Amino acid sequence: MTSASAWAAPLVELLGLAHPPVAITFNTRQPADADGSLPAQPAGCCFWEPAQRQALDTRAADHAHCSTGSYTHGLIDLADAASGTDTAALIDSGWITPADLDTVARLPFRPTSIRYVPLASATGADVVLVRLSPASLMTLQGACPDLRLASRPQCQIVPLAYGGQVAVSPGCAVSRARTGLPAQEMTCALPAARLPAIIDRLRQAVAADRAVVGYAATDPGMTPGGNGHTPTPPPG
Repeated sequence: MTSASAWAAPLVELLGLAHPPVAITFNTRQPADADGSLPAQPAGCCFWEPAQRQALDTRAADHAHCSTGSYTHGLIDLADAASGTDTAALIDSGWITPADLDTVARLPFRPTSIRYVPLASATGADVVLVRLSPASLMTLQGACPDLRLASRPQCQIVPLAYGGQVAVSPGCAVSRARTGLPAQEMTCALPAARLPAIIDRLRQAVAADRAVVGYAATDPGMTPGGNGHTPTPPPG
């Protein structure tokens, strides 16, 4: 079986990633360092960026500052998520409604720990996170036209990918505020089980894009002015 680390370089190259992919693994055993030693974070999505550089073994308490994120990751049930004071603030603001919570994707089981690690050093993965530019998304959509643009909260892309769906999020206001995700980037979750096939399709999509770019560069009808005409410069 191919190690998950072998997927890192092709994803970076084919999608033109500016950041390393992150592997997420859901465990049913407590991690060895699950003693509260991790720095407190306002939400589980705040582990995504530091996990580009180091392995992080988290438990439910490490995600507990965000009720919605704890729910999407299967760590608490809907009733507990809905009763959280942070959830009440989101509902009171009109950002989300109780009915919206009923439709949010969540893991179908309760993990005892969640491991985040750079994909390049991972031996296995359930979900792989990548940070996309608009050009990266263009390439990915060409390879995976069935990808899903997920609504808020952003973290539901993780359970969606665990269920087999390529899920992209434009981000949500809460997550962007907490993580500092740049406005020109978005996050995508890939089902690890589908990665070999996705990488094959990415290679095809990249080759096709290169072919049409070459055609566009030489086709008179595809010049910047359109219809073979050079744009008229502005007066003065």
